[in-house]
Amino acid sequence: MASISSAGIGSGIDVLGLVSQLVAAERAPTDQRLARFESTTKARISAFGALRGGLSGLESAIKKFDGTGADLGRKATVGDGAGFTATVGTTAALGTYRIGVEALATAHKLHSAAGASTTQIGYGTLSITVGSDAPIDVTIAQGKGTLSDIRDAINAKTGGQGVSASVVRGDAGDVLVLSSTKPGTAGALTISASGGDGGLGVLATTGGTMTTQTAAADAKVVIDGITRTHSGNKLTDAISGVTLDLTKAKPGEVFSLEVTADPSPVKASLLTLISSYNTALNALRTQSASGGEGKVAGPLGGDSAPRGITQSLRGLVSNNYSELAALGFKTAVDGSISMDGAAFDKAIAADPGAVARIFGSEGALGKPLRSTLTSYIGNDGLLTDRTKALDNRIKQLSTQREAFNARMGRVEEAYRRQFTALDSMMSKMQSTSSYLTQQLAQFSKQS
Repeated sequence: MASISSAGIGSGIDVLGLVSQLVAAERAPTDQRLARFESTTKARISAFGALRGGLSGLESAIKKFDGTGADLGRKATVGDGAGFTATVGTTAALGTYRIGVEALATAHKLHSAAGASTTQIGYGTLSITVGSDAPIDVTIAQGKGTLSDIRDAINAKTGGQGVSASVVRGDAGDVLVLSSTKPGTAGALTISASGGDGGLGVLATTGGTMTTQTAAADAKVVIDGITRTHSGNKLTDAISGVTLDLTKAKPGEVFSLEVTADPSPVKASLLTLISSYNTALNALRTQSASGGEGKVAGPLGGDSAPRGITQSLRGLVSNNYSELAALGFKTAVDGSISMDGAAFDKAIAADPGAVARIFGSEGALGKPLRSTLTSYIGNDGLLTDRTKALDNRIKQLSTQREAFNARMGRVEEAYRRQFTALDSMMSKMQSTSSYLTQQLAQFSKQS
């Protein structure tokens, strides 16, 4: 194939410039059409993404009312100076309880007799039992029987199994301290020794020198005259839905625990729902704006999908308007909603189950709203399908552009061949013309 590398060869025709201009003129309409189509399609994909985002936020907000999410919360009020604190869940029964903390649970702590830090207590095996658990055997090697050595051996063997060892240096010498990590009688420590030289027997709880610094004791609390003992200071099952944290023993004293309804969690969820609903409506309105009179048209202007979604959402609110109004809800001309907090507090005090009946999983508004949102943004929803179709269109445009570029490459090659042939022919004609001119000039001289 002939190659043209610069202007002025042969006939002097600017082949490269001509070919470039012809190819550019031929490809411009299709380039513009594909670019415009691609830009429009990507804008629509982005617009549907904005709609999905708005509706997903609304879906998350309504799901907060699933299960017991639409039930009023609970608030615990404890009498001043009580030896306990309380937290309550939504299942706690409303009412007042009289509670007294007679005793706190304490963890067992043992001290050895004091001795010099270098004294070898002995060697053999220490068996440590925590409550009713299986004994933990700790081997003390010969020559490794100081209190510090024994401490290290115990911690290495029993780490995380209910007991810890330390050495406290006092005026009389070193003291081995064994502490149960389990409060109450269920964590009581029992120590025995066997084997070796018998020296470890001084660390046994029976026949040895170990003394109790803190006795293992269970917590004791009296609730409405009913006594309950527990191995720890946190009771999660004494009162249904209530957790008691015991902080100080106050024998003979009784304090009140009042469990009352707390609408603030549900109110906060409703405010989130309102904000999410208004955000979704605004996204629908923005992306489907028709434009005109100086206003910018949205990417989905003229598309029926956002209009249909808007009508569905507003229709659901309209169908339940009287119930919503009773809770303090209001609607604006543009379809957005708001809530009068004071009116809500008053309504919910009179009818605690109103929120569940409207927004719960089976609620008059909650159930159809959940279903409607699934039909739009679920795996087989309208917006999901529309987005997939647009993604496929982008792929098709890419294929079309590749095919178009290949065709334009062939067109450019054809132009090059044509102009190369033209250049060659004109070059030959110029040579022939020059030859004839020379011959005629010589003929004239001879004549």
